[in-house]
Amino acid sequence: MTRAALILLMAAGTSFAQQSAPPQGQPTPQISVSGLKAIGNTPTPQDMYCSGFITADKVPDHHFVAGGWNSPDQTRYAAPIDYVYIKGRDMKEGDRFQMVRPVKDPNHYELYAGQRAAISDAGDIYFELGYVRVIQVQREIAIAVPELSCADMVPGDLAIPFVERPVPVFKKVSLDRFAPPNGKTTGRIIMANEFDSFIGSHYKVYLNIGTNKGLKVGDYLRATRTYSYSFHDPEAGLSLKASAVEDTQKYPYNQASDVGSFPRRTLGDMIVLQVYRKSATAMVMDAIEDIRVGDGVELMDVSEAPSIAPVTPASLTPPATPNVENALPAPPRIACSASPVTVRAGESSTITCDASSPDNHPVSLTFVANGGKLSSSKNQATLDTTDSPAGPIAVRATAFDDRNLSAAAVTTVTVEAPPSAAPNAQKLSELDFKPNSTYVDNRSKAALDDVALKMQQDPGSTAVLTGESQPPEPASLANQRAQHAMDYLTKSKGIDPNRIQVKTSPEPGRKVDVWTVPAGATLPPQQPQQQEQPQQQQPQQQPPQEQKPPE
Repeated sequence: MTRAALILLMAAGTSFAQQSAPPQGQPTPQISVSGLKAIGNTPTPQDMYCSGFITADKVPDHHFVAGGWNSPDQTRYAAPIDYVYIKGRDMKEGDRFQMVRPVKDPNHYELYAGQRAAISDAGDIYFELGYVRVIQVQREIAIAVPELSCADMVPGDLAIPFVERPVPVFKKVSLDRFAPPNGKTTGRIIMANEFDSFIGSHYKVYLNIGTNKGLKVGDYLRATRTYSYSFHDPEAGLSLKASAVEDTQKYPYNQASDVGSFPRRTLGDMIVLQVYRKSATAMVMDAIEDIRVGDGVELMDVSEAPSIAPVTPASLTPPATPNVENALPAPPRIACSASPVTVRAGESSTITCDASSPDNHPVSLTFVANGGKLSSSKNQATLDTTDSPAGPIAVRATAFDDRNLSAAAVTTVTVEAPPSAAPNAQKLSELDFKPNSTYVDNRSKAALDDVALKMQQDPGSTAVLTGESQPPEPASLANQRAQHAMDYLTKSKGIDPNRIQVKTSPEPGRKVDVWTVPAGATLPPQQPQQQEQPQQQQPQQQPPQEQKPPE
């Protein structure tokens, strides 16, 4: 903010104060302030969990936002339909986390002399973004949905365990514009939420006093400013540079020489929401003129001030017209179910929702899921689990009305893994033989080496060797070729003979087909099933003289 803008704002505040001052000659009025309190008797959840804080205590940083459902296209998350991914260990479904962001002041100047030192002494600054609830955990990533959003959550923001805070009760407080010091605890506004410099009702401010000065949640403080502070402030004191002396004035008065005797001004009141060791967060209840960062605060005695009566929807609505516009709006209601709730991978489930508005406003539905493929129409959505891994899929349905009020429901569909496919026999190789030969050459031995390796890796498998003969070769040559291949596997590679079957094929040829058959598998139907000739039942006979290839 420029110096000129600051001067204009201060001038506006001065004008407001002059207009609000009591007529000359009348006693100082006691200003009964209620303003903010008319909406309820306690702070709202937004007041309690969106106010931010400064603390010198260590804030845990081992859980943080890593991304979200639409990463990398989406980097900001705040809507009820958003999924936020929190990275860290030891998280479980149902956990709630307060989302906070450690921040630094982007301003390059101090709003009052010594501000940076005061903030540094109070601790580190954290803005609060709301809180979320975990709906699922996978490894070290928790999938969470916002329950209260104060601002966008972005990757790197911290997730700290959510703790319910004590909620103070508003009181009917009267303010004396010129209340003298009461001797109670005093402090200073060292900063405001979102780095604001001019503060009004409902603003959140950070103080340089905390439990070290006996402060507690629910305490009331008045905001104060002395004329000495205004006169010596580099900005507020600029008016002193202008002459206030009239031309006809015989004895001009130096106003700055006597400001220490001027009464202290009361600017408004505030209630304490959070307290830390050397700092506190407070909410301004009523500002009877502009309050600024750097102004003082003083603890008030409100022990005899009555509490504000609870405000309910019924008390806000005239009895004769229960549906008038000033009644509290009711969000939609929604309930969803899945049919079926458990599916095999590749199957579909239908999610049906019943949504309505208690105020009879039109309602529309949106659906999102953290897995599968989702298509929706009106109040139904179909979840396609093709290519989805086994496990739960959360489908979140959100009902919106035309006032942007919403309610959400999460339905879980469990995906079961498909049944394991039956094992299949596999043809590994074909061994070629020369005419009238049963000799297993080096090329065939290399192929059989691969077969032996595969059988060693799968001890439950067997091998089937199917031999062929080509007329005018004798038919017995088919069996002998398969038998010689088996001899190589058993004698040279150590394969158990009981794991090998020898067959003959009626098809003409000069080769041996080699199949491996896993446990529980069978040869394909097209594979001819000839009479089996197990090794142990073969008569001991010498094969015909092998015809070795010419040198």
